[in-house]
Amino acid sequence: MYCLVAAGLYLTVVTIILEAAAKALKVSRDVPPTIFEPPTATWQILNFIMEFLFFVMVPTFGYALFFVVLPLSGVRTGLATALCVFTLGAVPAVVGLSVRLRLPTLYLLYFLFGLLVKLAGSLAVIGYLYTL
Repeated sequence: MYCLVAAGLYLTVVTIILEAAAKALKVSRDVPPTIFEPPTATWQILNFIMEFLFFVMVPTFGYALFFVVLPLSGVRTGLATALCVFTLGAVPAVVGLSVRLRLPTLYLLYFLFGLLVKLAGSLAVIGYLYTL
């Protein structure tokens, strides 16, 4: 339960910071406006639920399962897992998307950076809490 709350708080703070940085850096200025969903409250809530599910809940329960079988814990284990998942999951999907759609490189790189920060931080928090 602590992992879900702490990693959820981390995810919330990082999402707010990344959204503010994206607006300040204007990373989506070259993206056609018809591609984006309008950022309504419903959209924000659904987006957070999806990110919470994939960045916090699934890793927490997966970590709990593997923690019993393998004696791995700690921040380094969480970061190593995050890099592995990021490299095998997010990067191929975004690179494949960049070949099919004409999205600006700045937007795609910022999107990948955001995914890496959210995933690595969440798994580092989860790994740290399992050492306690």
